[in-house]
Amino acid sequence: MEATLSPKPHFVVIPWPTSSHIIPIVDIGCLLALHGAAVTILTTPASAQLVQSRVDRVGAQGDSAGIEVAVILYPSVEAGLPEGCERLDHVPSPDLVPSFFDATTRFGDAVARHCRLMASPRRPSCVIAGMCNTWASGIARELGVPCYIFQGFSAFALLCCEYLHTHKPHEAVASPDELFDVPVLPPFECKFARRQLPLQFLPSCSIDAESLQELREFELAVDGIVVNSFEELEHDSAARLAAATGKTVLAVGPVSLCHAPALDVSDDATRCMAWLDAKKAKSVLYVSFGSAGRMPPAQLMELGMALVSCPWPVLWVIKGADALPDDVKMWLQENTDADGLADSQCLAVRGWAPQVPILSHPAVAGFMTHCGWGSTLESVAAGVPMAAWPFTAEQFLNEKLIVNVLGIGVSVGVTKPTEGVLTGGSGGAKVEVGMEQVKSALEKLMDGGAEGEDRIRKVQELKAKAKAALENGGSSCMNLDKLVQSVV
Repeated sequence: MEATLSPKPHFVVIPWPTSSHIIPIVDIGCLLALHGAAVTILTTPASAQLVQSRVDRVGAQGDSAGIEVAVILYPSVEAGLPEGCERLDHVPSPDLVPSFFDATTRFGDAVARHCRLMASPRRPSCVIAGMCNTWASGIARELGVPCYIFQGFSAFALLCCEYLHTHKPHEAVASPDELFDVPVLPPFECKFARRQLPLQFLPSCSIDAESLQELREFELAVDGIVVNSFEELEHDSAARLAAATGKTVLAVGPVSLCHAPALDVSDDATRCMAWLDAKKAKSVLYVSFGSAGRMPPAQLMELGMALVSCPWPVLWVIKGADALPDDVKMWLQENTDADGLADSQCLAVRGWAPQVPILSHPAVAGFMTHCGWGSTLESVAAGVPMAAWPFTAEQFLNEKLIVNVLGIGVSVGVTKPTEGVLTGGSGGAKVEVGMEQVKSALEKLMDGGAEGEDRIRKVQELKAKAKAALENGGSSCMNLDKLVQSVV
């Protein structure tokens, strides 16, 4: 008799619906498929194209046969959201964020119905869910399969959060500016002010107490944690996180390396790359604050004056440019180039730019970033040192890792979160970082003498380790195998 082949383990991947989380968790699904698993990615109509485009890029390597993208209707209107508002970065007003969480809870009911109908050979073997899909652990229990959480944070940031949940040092400080220790990674000293912590630890958190409790219960209920990182990057943070939580922690990144960077053929992308092609090697400063980050107009002007007066060519991505006051728009029009003229000093891109190809371009020497973990990893994978300007969420924790632990960046010196960062900025917000302070940080980053050379050496070493981690025998490759084998 012929032996019957066991069906492939089948991972159901459920992204938390915001762009910065969808991209890496879909890439994790693609990597699992490359490691022999069947994968179903559950998404909504508005995100289906984004998800499918990531899957198709793996398909170009001839290996996406094991990935299915299933589109489930998202109850935007029923929850009081505009039609088509299916991602957090689509929500037009902070007042509608509770409605978005309500819609996502209703979406969980539809996901549960879909999963119950999955039959052999594609019966789920494991669920991997984004950070706020708190209902996913219940679905996994009903199916009798393990559930992993993907939060999009670094292992170091998650380790800090676990310490804060357990020991609550932030609750003992008298002032939001008072520094306190988070001793998670000796011998490195990690001090933070309360207002620099992730949202759930702030006294004025915009998320209600019941939702915060749900999020924490979800973290405690899951069987393991999947991290977009690699073990050699974060000084044993993943192992320390596993010890602190008692859960399996698997670093499987940098997931952006799961396929060669494909350059979009949009006008914006073409203009950026042609402009970079005309610049000398290691001469350009790239400035971008993520898919959602927006500065208040007055702060943006201080940054802009620093950028147009610095001696290096600058590629500056500006989110929400259309909503800026007329005087700021006029200043940008007069002082920056939007056409990609080869000899221009400051190319301002209003909205979107192909970040991975930009960071990989030989002309780019430094990256001013909001310290979102996706952007941080992309910079490491490209071997580009950073100037750290954290905005919100866990970004101040990442800044500490970049500057103080890894030694691959400089701090701009931001001490508090940016007001209205997700909603176009607060028009009346004061300037925290002046032009001269920005220029001083950029001088250190771009022309930092022996210290600058040391940063470049360290980030180039990490670039090589990032690539090796995903190759056969590498730490992330073995962790992906371990994850697949654990549910066979």
